[in-house]
Amino acid sequence: MSIWHYKFLGNELWQYGAFFLILLGAALVHLALRRLWEVLLSRRKLGEERVRETLRALGRRPLGAMIFVLALWGGLKVFVIPEGAGAVIRGLFVAITTFLVIYGLSKVADVLFALWAERAKRTEGRLDDQVIPILRKVTKAFLWGVGVLLVLQNLGYNVSSLLAGLGIGGLAVALAAQETLSNFIGALALLVDRPCQVGDRVQFEDVDGTVEAVGLRSTRIRTLDGTVVSVPNRLMANAKINNIAKRPTIKNMYTVGITYGTPYEKVQEALRILREILAGHPSTENYWVYFKEFGPYSLNILVIHWCKYTAYQKFLEATEEINLEIKRRFEEAGIEFAFPTQTVQVEGLPAPSSS
Repeated sequence: MSIWHYKFLGNELWQYGAFFLILLGAALVHLALRRLWEVLLSRRKLGEERVRETLRALGRRPLGAMIFVLALWGGLKVFVIPEGAGAVIRGLFVAITTFLVIYGLSKVADVLFALWAERAKRTEGRLDDQVIPILRKVTKAFLWGVGVLLVLQNLGYNVSSLLAGLGIGGLAVALAAQETLSNFIGALALLVDRPCQVGDRVQFEDVDGTVEAVGLRSTRIRTLDGTVVSVPNRLMANAKINNIAKRPTIKNMYTVGITYGTPYEKVQEALRILREILAGHPSTENYWVYFKEFGPYSLNILVIHWCKYTAYQKFLEATEEINLEIKRRFEEAGIEFAFPTQTVQVEGLPAPSSS
């Protein structure tokens, strides 16, 4: 009798050898397929590194786990297994295979959404940048939900009664999670109406900052101080949002006051200087300059300047250049700026009495 026919736990040694050879072959097949996958990825232009890494990860654990499970299932076919144990093993393998399939599909979804996100970066609109993360989360949650139900069904649970129970329990959960649901609906309203997008600077209530992300529950805003404020989407959807990023220009309105002693010709010269400075500055989209009123202590010239630069720092730089040029030109022309003054005139004081 050959040693390969020696029985151990009801099976001969050659069966154990065949089992390990099948597992070894599966490992070699996975290694070869992984190398082939790496070569194919290196020869294709896939854009950014995130897409490449997602595809590379797809050829590692998901593919390796699937090959190993199939090899393990085929290897166990070599053994003589009691019927009761075989039924348990079959159910276990079906559950594991279902889990791996869902896991693989979730990784495929990551790849598809990564490709979509890369394509969205090349478009002008930012709606895709907001929708993609939400759809990716919803899709993966749906896949895993279906996977859990399939695993439970294969393990012998009554999925129909479970779904019925979930329907009744879902109503209670929905009532208890009204705020969460309203935040989710608020997120959908923000994505559809688009009062603001990722990257826009917005103002509403006491919040002023740049939108960083629109999530399922809240919108994250980076304030001008550098802190992050999370605003529930239901509040964002109902708020009066001032989208600073959408303005084509920045309106700057101020008053230039000159002294009451300024002659008529100098007032006209002041108007001419202001109009020349604003008309010649590269930041000017439009401007108004008018002698508006006789103020309490000055002759007031109204200046309204629409600046092309919507970035606030560039707007401040342009305003500084204009103000410095106004001061220089007024000094050269001998035009004086007014400031609050009071003149006290005392009349009819009685003569001092002699003693």
